[in-house]
Amino acid sequence: MGVVRACREACRYWVREVIGGAGRRAELRRTGIDVGSVSLRRLGLDPVRAHNHANSGGPDLELVLRELGVGPDDSILDLGSGKGGALLSISAFPFRRIAGLELSHEMLDIARANLERARVANVELIQGDASEFTDYDGFSYIYMYNPFPCAVLRCVVDGLEASVRRTPRTLTVIYKNPRFHEEIVRNGIFALVRRFDHSGHPYFVYRSTRAPG
Repeated sequence: MGVVRACREACRYWVREVIGGAGRRAELRRTGIDVGSVSLRRLGLDPVRAHNHANSGGPDLELVLRELGVGPDDSILDLGSGKGGALLSISAFPFRRIAGLELSHEMLDIARANLERARVANVELIQGDASEFTDYDGFSYIYMYNPFPCAVLRCVVDGLEASVRRTPRTLTVIYKNPRFHEEIVRNGIFALVRRFDHSGHPYFVYRSTRAPG
């Protein structure tokens, strides 16, 4: 069964991420929007701090957001927002505040141009290192597409837990391609509440269960 499941997951990845993703990127390119993948080497970034960039916007993310029932009192931060592909999808939902945090100045410039071409004005772009970022209190949702190595994600989770301590609330984390799932749940503050397997990479959804002691 393990081999069968792995084959199914590989097929789903190629259909949804490679073939489907190429089609969506081509469609966006016709409007002058660039959401193509970029390697760390091309960006000159340290692999200790970040992963290669790939777009995660589109119908798969939109389905997750619809299922979660976001509303006008919600706010979302995309960690490792890259060229803004996910932010373009997120901007169609009624979030009170939408922001993206990105380490690379070059990627932020591309994201800014993409948002302008798409006539999206309700997105805030922030330049910063996720391992040092702490300003989570104003957000009820966090989104990320496997943007960092484990050590950086550990810092992020520490920051999220500290935010829940300062400002007790339900904080939802949407993690696509959750390679470091254990880091999210390691202290028992966040629990896995849903899993979506319709995409090439799964989406895990976590919610804060209690304020850290």
